[in-house]
Amino acid sequence: MIQFLSSILVLYSWLVAALLIVFLFLIGRFYEVRFGQSSRYQLFFVPLVLLLAAGVWDAFFANHYTGEPLLDFVGAWGPNLLWLVGGTALGLLCYSLYRMMMGGRR
Repeated sequence: MIQFLSSILVLYSWLVAALLIVFLFLIGRFYEVRFGQSSRYQLFFVPLVLLLAAGVWDAFFANHYTGEPLLDFVGAWGPNLLWLVGGTALGLLCYSLYRMMMGGRR
């Protein structure tokens, strides 16, 4: 029972992070609609899906050899790979949005 509650807590923290990514999506959408520049805000769904998939995988499917859930960032290569790709994509998209918003029209 305690492992299930721990899994839910891990998943809850990733849902909060997903909410922040949704706000970045909305900022990019607002900027595109308001100023008419292409912000590629739709691409923010890629890291959102990757990070949520990694969170679910880590919380419920990544198990130790004894069958106990890992519930940490070390051990299962699948969620770690998804976090790496999703985090890198999110960083690049945030930098692109920042450069477009601060750089003006080019």
